[in-house]
Amino acid sequence: MDKYQDMVYAYALRSTKDSEEAEDVTQEVFLKAFESLSKYQGSAKFSTWLYSITKNELIARYQKVRKKQEIQQAKKSILQDEYKRSQEQNAPELGLLKEEMHAQMRNLLAKLPITYKKPLVLYYFENKSYKEIAESMNVKMNTLKSYIFRGKQILKDWLRTDYDEP
Repeated sequence: MDKYQDMVYAYALRSTKDSEEAEDVTQEVFLKAFESLSKYQGSAKFSTWLYSITKNELIARYQKVRKKQEIQQAKKSILQDEYKRSQEQNAPELGLLKEEMHAQMRNLLAKLPITYKKPLVLYYFENKSYKEIAESMNVKMNTLKSYIFRGKQILKDWLRTDYDEP
């Protein structure tokens, strides 16, 4: 056994690229060889016979891992499909909620003083940069940042008081 252990381990290590897995394969190969020793006919070298057992063990493990990965992929695909279906089923409700939120935001924005409303609209709805907005409003960058911050704070406060009331 000692004579062939290094050969089997080296082959298993080359195939698995994992020392622990190679040790497991080596152990399993020698167990199978011991159990099948009565079937060894001597028509080939013992090392060749052992090499065949090692190769078959590696193939079996590879197929087992591959099958497990396929099963996991199938489960993942099923879960993704179920999630997608649930999202599609909830889409009408989500669409209504989004519309409600947009309408509420538009109403709140309309109530904001122009000093805060204009930069928020330009930044969030027209995707303008701070630099572009500052230039168009003829204000300094820090002033613009302050307007946006204050505008958002006012909107948050209004939303909080709107939702806090029974």
